[in-house]
Amino acid sequence: MAATVEMRIVLAIPLCAAILLPACRAPKPGPKLIEADGVIYTACEGALWLANENNPKDPGTWSWSVVFKDAQGVTHNLPRVRMLTVTDLPNDTPACKTSH
Repeated sequence: MAATVEMRIVLAIPLCAAILLPACRAPKPGPKLIEADGVIYTACEGALWLANENNPKDPGTWSWSVVFKDAQGVTHNLPRVRMLTVTDLPNDTPACKTSH
């Protein structure tokens, strides 16, 4: 009987993973609209944001490091961003037409 229960668990894990993984919203490549501490930027390529967890148990202490390239190909590095929103933009975003 224990083998049957174990077999069901082993079969249920991949099924749950197959259902839940597509629901995760991984960032897609392409232009992004970045709002960092109230300032809006258009990232045409290379957008990367990493959490700096000063105290993992207290989200109020977290900040973000954001790096991206704008339409002119200039790399921006925004350290210690406290409030961050990143939104995918369409690939044909006019602001990125001149992107290098």
